[in-house]
Amino acid sequence: MNRTLVALVVGILLVPVDRLESDAIRRNSMMEFVDGVKQVIAHRGASTERPECTQAAIERAIQTGATAVEVDIRSTKDGALVIMHDSTVDRTTNGVGKVGEMTLAEIRELDAGSWFHRRYRWQKVPTLREVLERCKGRIDVVLDLKEDSDEYRQQVVVEVKKYGDSSQMIIGVRSMEHIKTFSELLPEAKLLGLISHPREIEEFVENGVKMIRLWPKWFDEFEEDLVQRVRMAGASIHLNGTLGAIEETYALLKHSPVSLSSDDPKQLNRSLRRIKYGVSPARP
Repeated sequence: MNRTLVALVVGILLVPVDRLESDAIRRNSMMEFVDGVKQVIAHRGASTERPECTQAAIERAIQTGATAVEVDIRSTKDGALVIMHDSTVDRTTNGVGKVGEMTLAEIRELDAGSWFHRRYRWQKVPTLREVLERCKGRIDVVLDLKEDSDEYRQQVVVEVKKYGDSSQMIIGVRSMEHIKTFSELLPEAKLLGLISHPREIEEFVENGVKMIRLWPKWFDEFEEDLVQRVRMAGASIHLNGTLGAIEETYALLKHSPVSLSSDDPKQLNRSLRRIKYGVSPARP
């Protein structure tokens, strides 16, 4: 027993002081980065646990402690607003066809859950109204705008005002038209710039967008410091994650985001807690 204790003490003493100091600094920095994350966004709902963009996925996101849920909005042939990521219903329902070429009644007949698991066969493609009503007073909502027409933008505004809470809305804007409409008609909502290329950073921020989504892959594709560009422009950073594993989360936090998204918000929250209390990925 004494030999073991001596070996342990000797091992600690042999660790370089600068290594101990750098590890301590790193842990403190990561704890600060965790505290800086103000939004944990469930991407298409808790989409690893439930069929994406369904009421079940949204409810599960709320249960896991996510602070916001992200949904994609498309319009049907007869002008209804529904929640669907793809432009077609093929991947996530038992139907075939483009959302914009189907009526609401046709889309509502589809099974939106069996592709994920038979226990969710009763899930339907929800309308924007249903999502807003479910989330009101319970969780913030990120609205990913998949279309750009004036009619579409105006209808989103009308439904948010009628069925939701504008102060809970985070509008995922992709164009100057999006920015103009929602900054004027929903001033209480926050704007999240879903830019398609880093060249749009300054333009979006100059027009009132206070948070910019950067794709993690861009950090390898572009030599310039994109994080610094966003900060210099006067905005904060949102980063998209996937499964919320501790290795991925640790890597994302180094860019000091204020907002993170994940298909598995439960795991992301768990990783954030572990990092905050000193757990880091294993050294290679």
